[in-house]
Amino acid sequence: MRKAVLYVDGFNFYYGVRNHFKPGEPQRGYSLSGLVWCDFRALIERHFLEPDTGLHRIRYFSAPVTRELEASPAEHERYALWLRAAAHIRGLQPIFGYYRKRDGALRQEKETDVNIAVEMLIDGFAGHFDTAYLLSGDTDQIPAVAAAAFRLGRQRRVRVLVPPLQPVDGWKARYLEYMHGLKQRFPIEQQEPRLVDALPVTEEILANSLLPYDLPDAPCPAYWRLPESYLAARCRPEWRRDRRGA
Repeated sequence: MRKAVLYVDGFNFYYGVRNHFKPGEPQRGYSLSGLVWCDFRALIERHFLEPDTGLHRIRYFSAPVTRELEASPAEHERYALWLRAAAHIRGLQPIFGYYRKRDGALRQEKETDVNIAVEMLIDGFAGHFDTAYLLSGDTDQIPAVAAAAFRLGRQRRVRVLVPPLQPVDGWKARYLEYMHGLKQRFPIEQQEPRLVDALPVTEEILANSLLPYDLPDAPCPAYWRLPESYLAARCRPEWRRDRRGA
């Protein structure tokens, strides 16, 4: 059985989902921000994992939101609730950076990009994965993706899962540009087609990858619960996470 590891850029995913669907709220009459209530293991195993591969680890990268750094009222409480919910995802390990205060109400997330790159390369050196999944649309991760795929002694597959807000074609174009420059400096020959690919994380995939709504220590709050009519239309019956015991 081949091994896979998932690397989740927490805030890139959160804002990619929330900001993509926000403009359509007036027409729909409800928010789709609840698509961030995501079971990352289900997302990979149901929609992207090859049959001969097992998902061994999930590394979740984020930065703690404290009361002093929150951008909106009670944001630190929502963040803490989400971490309790994410702890129910089997194999998930949180890895934290930090926020740096900036002028006014702005804040800047620090260390997350570096943490993702470092953990991916360490895992690759250690032989922890044959396939790495990166859930992020951040093109700053392209050097780490290329290194994990081509420069660790043997070639490995890297699949980049791009959240809705970012265009997949834009990520691919930047990757090809980077690889053109890399091949001018290093003798890289790809051993199999599409060793690195970028795939969209669609609304349908998200709707069918939700965490349960009735977690005992982290019940899904009202602002993240999707309407029953929406779930009935979008979800496979066995993946309806609003139903008790689902």
